Amino acid sequence: MTFRNAIAASLLAGACAIGMTGVVPVQAAARRVPASVPAKVDLTRPNVVVVLVDDLDWADVSTYGRTDVPTPNIDRIAKTGVAFSSGYVAASVCAVSRAGLMTGRMPQRFGFTYNINDKGDVGAGLPVGQKTIADRLQPLGYRTAAFGKWHLGADRQFYPTNRGFDEFFGFLAGETNYVDPKTPGIVTTPTKVDKYEIGPGEGNHAMVEGPDARPADDFSKYLTNQITDRAVDFINRSADAKQPFFSYVAYNAPHWPLQVPQAYYDRFANVKDPVRRTYIAMIAAMDDGVGQILDTLEERGLRENTIVVFLSDNGCPERFGFCNTNHPWGSGKFTYLEGGTRVPFMMSWPAALKPHATVDAPVSSLDIAATVMKAVNPRKPLPAELEGRDLLTTVRKPDADRLLVWGQEPVYAARQGSKKLWVSRDWQQSHLYDLESDPAESQDLTAKDTANAKRLSGEIDRFRTSLPDPLWELHLTRKVKINGRETEMVY
Repeated sequence: MTFRNAIAASLLAGACAIGMTGVVPVQAAARRVPASVPAKVDLTRPNVVVVLVDDLDWADVSTYGRTDVPTPNIDRIAKTGVAFSSGYVAASVCAVSRAGLMTGRMPQRFGFTYNINDKGDVGAGLPVGQKTIADRLQPLGYRTAAFGKWHLGADRQFYPTNRGFDEFFGFLAGETNYVDPKTPGIVTTPTKVDKYEIGPGEGNHAMVEGPDARPADDFSKYLTNQITDRAVDFINRSADAKQPFFSYVAYNAPHWPLQVPQAYYDRFANVKDPVRRTYIAMIAAMDDGVGQILDTLEERGLRENTIVVFLSDNGCPERFGFCNTNHPWGSGKFTYLEGGTRVPFMMSWPAALKPHATVDAPVSSLDIAATVMKAVNPRKPLPAELEGRDLLTTVRKPDADRLLVWGQEPVYAARQGSKKLWVSRDWQQSHLYDLESDPAESQDLTAKDTANAKRLSGEIDRFRTSLPDPLWELHLTRKVKINGRETEMVY
């Protein structure tokens, strides 16, 4: 059995076999009947909810037919819309990936090449000349809000309410703590490489809100729940105001540190490793939050005309010991193996996209901005600077041969069709893989397939030589092992 067919056999319940160019029909999930649905839906004014989670790998959702981690609410998005099994992000690290999603452009094109270090990189952030999705929607009468992790710059010019968002509740750094570990009913699990003792957030790790970044810490309440509550409240207020809205819900789960309410930890007594168990429990808590958001949309009669997108910012970081080692894409953060950039990626818009399919053709987080702008301005061409494609068009006409190129000097990768080339310029190495027959990227085909190796190398060179200098410096590169495979990480 080829890997293509192996994926197909394990995808959503009721799915049929797929190919690289194909789609898989799925049965629509049962949904609550909304309290009221407008008799006529204005499809040019859809609401938008983008749920971005942190360090969740492709293999740790049940959407793709896997049983390791049940995610019934994330699955609801796919079953009422589409799941992309070859969904990618712009980079394999948090800040760079988020810059791509938020702008619809490869961040390296405007110098956002490397991650923002919480302890350094003074002045680093999303350049003010780069429009966010919120910047584009605000003038069209949309209410806009961001909740959770920002990580696109801590200086005032980078602050969310200066980047198109009316509201913000969250933290500016790349990570923060979820709750006081002394809180009754909380499980805090150490890992083999914990960074520091868990305590109240300080500096950019602290919770803030509003345009004046006033303190908003409630260290006695689990942060995943706080983010959910804020998102639900914003949806309700927007519904009351009868205004279209854009809600960017950026959960920090399941990013380190490992903290979760005992009730979720108890769900997974079958998982013997406490580190892995806590990580799975954190995913479950986040999944329940997604369910609350979907329920609120349904109860307010908004679900039909709301675009909901769910994805992760990158793959799972191997070093903590909680990643899924049973799948080749179960880890890879900081690297350009598939587990670094291929992520869970689902979308629904019931008014415009019937429960349709699992699509295996490659898509990108850059497509989100293009999809939203096409939806709100269907008669206008997309802004020329956007690099993504309309996802609804992709669902109708999947492009299995789409070229995708990634890179943070000195490491690059390119995929077209089933072929992928990985390049390290400082190691002076390149490896060609066939993802259909070799999903683990373990067999270098360069000598056997020189034509594809040369062609993809040329595409990487075109991308690399078109880029400006990075706006801040590379922090480090290092040889790492991902599920037993040696590769190079970039930070």
